[in-house]
Amino acid sequence: MLTASCRVRTFVSRSHLACGGLLAVLAALFFVSAGLLAGKAADAPAPYRIKVHSRASLIHLGSLDSFDRTESGTKAAGWVLEAVERNNLQGAREALRIYEQIIPKENFGGEYTAMQWLCEYLVADPAEQKKMLSDRYVASFYETLAEDKFAGLREYIRRKYKIDNRGLKDTTDAQIRQRYYEDFILFNNPRRERWEKTSRMLAKLGLKKGDVVADIGSGPGYFTFKFADMVGATGKVFAAETNEMHLKYLKGLIKKYDIKNVEPVMSSAEDIGVPRGTKADCAYMCSLYHIVYCAFTEGERTAFLDSIKRCLKPDGTFVVIDNALVEDRTLPYHGPHIAKELIIAQLQYSGFTLAAEYQFIPQRYMLVFKVNKDFVPGPKKPLSRKPEAGYITIDSPASLVQFPAPGPGTDFTRPARVAAEVFYRALDRKDRKAAAQALAQYKDLIVKEVAGNEYNAFVWYCDYILATPEKQKELLKDIFVRNYFEHLGGDDFTVVKKYVHARYLLDTPIEDLEFGSRKVNPKVKQPDATREQLIAWHEFLVFNNPNREGWEQSDKVVKLLNLKPGQSIADVGSGPGYYTFKFSHLVGEKGLVYASDTSDDALDAVRGLARQYKVSNIRPVKSFYNDSKLPPDSADVVFMCSVYHAVYVTTIDFVREQFLESVKKALKKGGRFVIADNEVSVEHHAPYYGPRIDRRLVIEQLRQYGFRLVETAQYVPQRYVLVFEKE
Repeated sequence: MLTASCRVRTFVSRSHLACGGLLAVLAALFFVSAGLLAGKAADAPAPYRIKVHSRASLIHLGSLDSFDRTESGTKAAGWVLEAVERNNLQGAREALRIYEQIIPKENFGGEYTAMQWLCEYLVADPAEQKKMLSDRYVASFYETLAEDKFAGLREYIRRKYKIDNRGLKDTTDAQIRQRYYEDFILFNNPRRERWEKTSRMLAKLGLKKGDVVADIGSGPGYFTFKFADMVGATGKVFAAETNEMHLKYLKGLIKKYDIKNVEPVMSSAEDIGVPRGTKADCAYMCSLYHIVYCAFTEGERTAFLDSIKRCLKPDGTFVVIDNALVEDRTLPYHGPHIAKELIIAQLQYSGFTLAAEYQFIPQRYMLVFKVNKDFVPGPKKPLSRKPEAGYITIDSPASLVQFPAPGPGTDFTRPARVAAEVFYRALDRKDRKAAAQALAQYKDLIVKEVAGNEYNAFVWYCDYILATPEKQKELLKDIFVRNYFEHLGGDDFTVVKKYVHARYLLDTPIEDLEFGSRKVNPKVKQPDATREQLIAWHEFLVFNNPNREGWEQSDKVVKLLNLKPGQSIADVGSGPGYYTFKFSHLVGEKGLVYASDTSDDALDAVRGLARQYKVSNIRPVKSFYNDSKLPPDSADVVFMCSVYHAVYVTTIDFVREQFLESVKKALKKGGRFVIADNEVSVEHHAPYYGPRIDRRLVIEQLRQYGFRLVETAQYVPQRYVLVFEKE
C-alpha cells in the first residue's frame, strides 16, 4: 500500500505541515485524570487515561494524497486561475458562485475563504477595492499574491489542483515555493477572523503595553503584527520561524512600515531562537504542536520545550492553539489535528501545568500553560504498554507516535560522518584496511545510535570487501542478495558510493557541519544527487539489506505466520519484495503471494526479479491509499510491515475506512491480519531508525474497525508483531 518513499515525502517540511488545518469527519474522546500519584505533586504528575471510542486517529498530520481535493474545489480553482491569468472577471464571478455553495460544506477556514476574498476584490469597484485594502497587512497579502502578474499563485493552483500542470518540473525549489504559497494563503487569509474567532483568542491572552511575546512558528506574521500592536512601542515581539521565505517576508514588512518592536529570529527543531537572556510574558504557538509532538525526535522536543521554559518570565504563559477532534461528521475535513489530551499529558511531564483552556469553535482549542516551578524531572522511562481495552494511559513525556521529518541540515552525527569517510574510501579503493576500520565503527554505531538502518547494510558491504573471492561467491549465492548487490552497482559499488557521498555531504569539510541539526548552513555544499534519488537509494539499501535478518529476526516473524503450501498471503506495502519472496518459497507453487504497493517502481522491481528467477506464484497488485485492490476472499493472511503508522497518522478517516474495509473483504474466513511495526520507546536499546507508533493506538483503532487481537510477539526490542482476526 504505502512505500517508505510515500511516508518520507509526507514530511517535506515542518512549516508545510503546520498549516493550521482544521479537522472534520472525526470522533470524540474524553480523558479521565486518575489523581495524583503518591509523593509530591510536582515530582509525580498524574497519569492520563484517554478513552478511545471511535475510529478516529488521536493525531493526524495531513493526507498522503489529495483526497481532500474535490471536484467543486478544483472547478473553483480553475476559474480563479482564469481570472488572474487572463484578467477575466467572469472567471472570478464563477469561482465566487461555487465557493458560496461549498463553504463551509467542503472546507472550513482553509484556502477556499482566501480565494473567495480574492475574487470579491477582483470584481469590486475601485472604491470598494480601496476599502478592502485599508488594512496594510491585508494590502501586503494582496500585493504578494499579485506580484509578477500572480505568477506564484498561478503556479500554486496548477500544481495543487493539477490544472494544466504539464511541463512544471517537480524540483526542490518548486516544492519550496509551493509550500510557501500554501502557508501564506492559509495563515494570512484576510477571512481568518470569520472562521477562527481570532479576536476572542487574542483577548484571552491579556497582553498589555510593554509586554514581550515569542510568536513560535510565526509564518508570514499573521499574529506577529497583531501582537506588535497590542504590546506597543515599549513592548517586543520575536517572530520565530524556520522558513527563510517567511522570514524574508517579515523583514520586508518591518522595513516597509518601519516597525520597531518586531524582531524575526531563525528557529530550529532544537531551539525557538529567541536571544538568550530574553524573558517573555507569553510564548505563543498556533497550529504547530502537532508537529512538535509527532515529527520532532525526543531529543529535539526536549530541547525545544526547554528553550521555551528558559525564555519565559516566572509568571509567563505558554499558549498552545491547535486543531481538535470533532465528533460531528457533518463538518468537512481540513487537515492536521491532535487530541488536546496528548498535549496536556506530554507538557505536564515536561514541566508545564495547565492553567486554562478555551474552545471558541468546535475545530480549534486554546490551552494556556504555566511553567511548573517545582517540577523535578524524573528518570526517563518508556510509555506504559499494558493494554486496557478502550483506554490508553499516558505516564511519560514520550509521544505515542514518532514520525520524524528528514531535516534540511546535517541530521547525522559526527561519528557517522567519520565512518562514512572511511567507508567511502573502502568502496572507492577496495581498501581492506579501511573496510575493517569502517566495520568496527558501524558495529559501534548500531549499538549506540540506531538499529535497523543503513549501517547494517554498510556492515554487509564491509564484510564483502574483507571476504576472500570464494567467500564473496558464497555471500552472493542467494538470488535475492545477488540482485540487491547488482542493483547497487556490483563490484564497482557505483550506487552505494553515490549515496554515501551525497548523504554524508563528503564534499563539505567536516568543520563546516553542524551535526545533529536541521539548520541550513550556507557553508554546506549541496549533495550531488536529488532528494528523490537519495530516498530511493536509501529505501533499497535498508529494506532489502542482506543483514536485515540480524537485527529484525525476520525469519521468526515469518515463522509466526505459520504459512502452509497452497495458502495465499498479501504482502501489503511490499516495496521491492523482501518479505514477498520469503512468502513465495513457503506457500509453494500451488500458493499465491500478492505483492501490493502504491509504487510502480517497487512493483516493477518485484516483477523483474520474479521474471529473472522464474518465480510464478507472485502476483503484483497496484494498490491505492483507500483500496488494497485485493480480490474478495483471496487471502489467508494480510501482512503489513512498517506501514500502519502511516495509515494511522496520514490518512483521512474515510480513506482509512475504505482501505481497511478492502482488507477485511480480502480476508478469507478465519484469515489473519498481521501488523509488524516499530516500538515508540525502547529502554536501554538503540531505537529503530524510522517512524514508530505505540501498539495500543493500533490495537484500539483496529478494534473499532472490527479486528480482534489474538496474538502478539516481539523478537527484538525495536519491533512488535500484532495478529488480528476479523470479528
